[in-house]
Amino acid sequence: MEVSKRFFGLEDANYNIVKLARIMSILMPLFSLTVMISTTFFMIFVAEAVGQGNYIQGLGVVGTLVVVQMVVQTLLDYPTGAIGDWLGQRFIIASAFVTYAISYFMVASVTSTTPLLYLVLIYALQGFANSQQSGALGAWFDNNYRVAVPSDFDRTQYGVFQARLGMIFQIVATLSLIPGGILAGIFGRTWVFQLQGILCIVISVVAFKVIRDLPEVQEEKRGETRPTIGEYTSLLKGGVSYLFREPWVKYVITGSMLAGSTVMVWGNLILFPLYFSYLFTDIAVASYRTLLFVPGVVTGERSGVWSKRFEPKKWIPRFRILQSGGFLFFIIFAAIMFFFPPPTSLVPSIELVIPFTSITFIQFPMESMIPVILIAITFTLTMFSSSCADILTQREMLDVIPNKIRNSMYSLQPTLMMLFAIPQIGIFGWLIPSIGFPLTLVIVGIVNILGVGIIKKGLDQPKPAERVAITQLQDDGMGIEATIDE
Repeated sequence: MEVSKRFFGLEDANYNIVKLARIMSILMPLFSLTVMISTTFFMIFVAEAVGQGNYIQGLGVVGTLVVVQMVVQTLLDYPTGAIGDWLGQRFIIASAFVTYAISYFMVASVTSTTPLLYLVLIYALQGFANSQQSGALGAWFDNNYRVAVPSDFDRTQYGVFQARLGMIFQIVATLSLIPGGILAGIFGRTWVFQLQGILCIVISVVAFKVIRDLPEVQEEKRGETRPTIGEYTSLLKGGVSYLFREPWVKYVITGSMLAGSTVMVWGNLILFPLYFSYLFTDIAVASYRTLLFVPGVVTGERSGVWSKRFEPKKWIPRFRILQSGGFLFFIIFAAIMFFFPPPTSLVPSIELVIPFTSITFIQFPMESMIPVILIAITFTLTMFSSSCADILTQREMLDVIPNKIRNSMYSLQPTLMMLFAIPQIGIFGWLIPSIGFPLTLVIVGIVNILGVGIIKKGLDQPKPAERVAITQLQDDGMGIEATIDE
């Protein structure tokens, strides 16, 4: 147990919270492994199917499908988060991964003749699954941590734990990329999708078994009656009203979600077409992504310690500008693609094969070496800022959001992010074939910097507890003045 305490940075935690940390450190990587093994080629697979083999021509339809997924998630994310607060997170997480399993089994049957409505159903199921699991695992751990470790008053130990957890997540994500590409090369992409469906069923069963609240939290809940349907509705309203009632929460969350929406545009529409335009094959993209994740593992772990040195109010906006998926990041990528356009055809590649086999596990086109090196440098230099910005923001949020509406608030955030991202993805999906990637990246960067400006405005506001104290002092002062006047 002492080893686990030191590793997770939870010096003041008791046995129960360390046990939950271990569960988190198993479930999060398992989630990562299941999802990440096909991310290299999932979007390209669908884009090629609808584009009759040309993924660039399929981007418009894929953008529309992603919008369908996000609309479904937007409509259901907050309600399912409130259901998680109502029923318990284990039910909602188990249900989410059953839904994921169905969608992966369905996508395994997609071909160039698949009806569009079938693809719409797949993406709608993905959106429904996302809406159920988003924020649920984090809300479960935060609710228990807040009750079980009151001595971590400044939440620095919590920040270290989040960084170590992120490191484990990154390691598993990194190790899953090349095997995913190799499996797709040997057995085919559809076989990998079927494997994901099976893994999702396993996760659903495991999550339902192991996700349990600590005795202290169970006791707290026993003191409360389970919400009725009417009270469930009030949970929905409570999160929204809290967001708009508290200026600090309103601006910080809204700004973070606007800035984060550009990362969704990047990940859902730009990232993989950009990779494939330079690297051409599944194994080349998987190899490259693996190399990019390696420095992220180091910076992710170290950021939990280094973030203790930074004051959140001053540094959150700065890190958001400098982070991966931030304003500077998008401008640099626009410059790379403008000055080093992708090769127009297959070119000679550097290949490494697994000894005594013909299986390629690393592959890079020679003509793409300069831009892919510049891209790698950009990712490496901006990853630290991403980790620090996330940790500092989460530290601030931990004590700002009440436990009763925590799951629903954590689900409300991606809902807002998707509301911002949906029109961008819908528009850029059809514009990229016309205006190209560089101009698209510049526009996305402008949207990002607007979000950072809103975050800065929010951090200048008093936190909810501080605002209440200030209001109370003002009211007391008015009462004193009235007494003197009398």
